[in-house]
Amino acid sequence: MPLVTEINKIPLDVILRGLEAQYSVEKSEYWASYLVYFYYEKFKEHLNAQNYEDAREILEKAKNVLYDYRYHFYYGLLFSKLGDYENAEVELKRSLAMNPNFYLGYYELGNLLYLKKEYDDAIQMYLKAFEINKEFSLPLLKMGDAYFENGQFKDAEIAYKTALKVEKLSQIYLRLGVLYNSIQKFEKAEKIFREGLSVEYKPEIAYNLAYTLSRLGKHFQALQVLKELSKNFPSTEVYNELGLEQKLFGMYEEALENLELAGEEYKENYLKVLLFVKGYDESLLRELEKFDPEYVNFLRTLSGEKEEIENRLENMSFPFGELNYSFEITDEIGEVILEELENYIYLTFKEKIGLIISNAYIAGANPILIEKNLARTSLLLFNNDEAISFYKVFQIIYFGRLFEKMLFQEIIERVLQELSKVNVMLFRKAFKLLEEEKKSLDDFWEEYSEPKKLAELTLKLIELLSYEPTKHEINEETLVGKIAKVILSL
Repeated sequence: MPLVTEINKIPLDVILRGLEAQYSVEKSEYWASYLVYFYYEKFKEHLNAQNYEDAREILEKAKNVLYDYRYHFYYGLLFSKLGDYENAEVELKRSLAMNPNFYLGYYELGNLLYLKKEYDDAIQMYLKAFEINKEFSLPLLKMGDAYFENGQFKDAEIAYKTALKVEKLSQIYLRLGVLYNSIQKFEKAEKIFREGLSVEYKPEIAYNLAYTLSRLGKHFQALQVLKELSKNFPSTEVYNELGLEQKLFGMYEEALENLELAGEEYKENYLKVLLFVKGYDESLLRELEKFDPEYVNFLRTLSGEKEEIENRLENMSFPFGELNYSFEITDEIGEVILEELENYIYLTFKEKIGLIISNAYIAGANPILIEKNLARTSLLLFNNDEAISFYKVFQIIYFGRLFEKMLFQEIIERVLQELSKVNVMLFRKAFKLLEEEKKSLDDFWEEYSEPKKLAELTLKLIELLSYEPTKHEINEETLVGKIAKVILSL
């Protein structure tokens, strides 16, 4: 016989023909064991290629040479592939009756019960498989999956962590990270995904890491991960997520290119970004209406109310002197010219905020242009993750008052929903702040200090609006007061 290393280089059919010829001459247990082993290898090849009838024939050949527990085990796998779970279960149990210490038999029976959604029974089979072979990590991985499907998240976490102690497999890191994402433990998810990538780079882990980073408000890191994925492991899902992340950054042309690559499945996202590149277009709205009629109706309604809204804006007393800069850095329709805006990165914190608000104001009654100016101004002036959270929060407040005349309580609910998507850490702080026992508005102003960071400003603005203040209760000498005055005047 050739050496094992040599056998691996020889086609399986050639090996089988040689062994069949040898066995026909010398029907010994030695040659029978070799021949049956390779019959089952050929069976697995047929099974993976979905050549089920050929796989069945190979099983019968193996049985005629040497009948043992493996015959029923592989028949169970065949029935499972065919979707005949009842017969699959019968065959796997026959295999285990013939060899009660066959850990793979318990593992595959667990997989079958998992497919049948009999999760508690599946867990018992996985436990037996692991008890027999403590170095086999896959039963623990599948136990975690079963617990996860059952909603037993703590047990799933324990199973996955135990599996990692046995073997540091990339798929275990992936499952544990996804579990943490599902239960909103994004900090732990990030740690696990990064550990998994250090063991072995897998695009599935990187893709889920990008989602985690985005939820944590680490958008610059998420963008970089998605760019690398799109370059090295492109897929429609990656192109879509990259496009949506680029939209958050105000990178509409780049977003459009990637969303076009994402294909028909993500056509709605493509069309929405196209609005930012092409502008208001009725033919585009008709196409988008198939996907999001409510949004299209919103845009059409505003188009009809444009004159009334712009009159309100023109008649209000706008408190930010940075509006004079806005006139210098916007074109005839009120869109920010980035090359001109770059000349203002030297401004103080307060002046930058004033310019952001002014660039939203100068966009008039055009919601697409308002968002565009907010995104690009905020990111260029601050160039950090907090800029995204701030402009998204202000956009919701601004839109809620200007276009829908919403109460602050309703607006804050929308703000929290958005924060939970773009910065869950800031969402938690805002939620905790709103849950605390209310002080008086007088106390708010007495304890007030000017914010120096965007996250702090965002929280103070949310807190102030939660008091449902009137214009007379606003301290216009403060930054938050000036922003509130704009909001209350809309």
